[in-house]
Amino acid sequence: MTNSDLKVNVTGGYVNIGSINQGDHGHLETAQSTTFQAADLDTFEQSISNIAAHNNIDFAEYQALQSQVAELVKNPRQLGFIDAVEKLYKKYQWALKPLTVLFATVMKSN
Repeated sequence: MTNSDLKVNVTGGYVNIGSINQGDHGHLETAQSTTFQAADLDTFEQSISNIAAHNNIDFAEYQALQSQVAELVKNPRQLGFIDAVEKLYKKYQWALKPLTVLFATVMKSN
């Protein structure tokens, strides 16, 4: 038997892979990579700007959300990333829709 590679690339969603058998003494490695495009962040910022203006959200709160999201998307592999996103969901309910869209690839919808 010869060595072969199985590679699965998924963009914009989730993948569930069940039961992969590598045979005797097989070794299976998995890696996940998440990146955010500049256009996605621009769209998010425009969305929260519109929502904040329409709903008279305090400018400091708007800036805090913008800053926290910018820091998160710089390093999506950081420890506690998912917990940090969930905290944003709870803290900034007024921006839930844009947050959900931006983080759709890493957060499971309820």
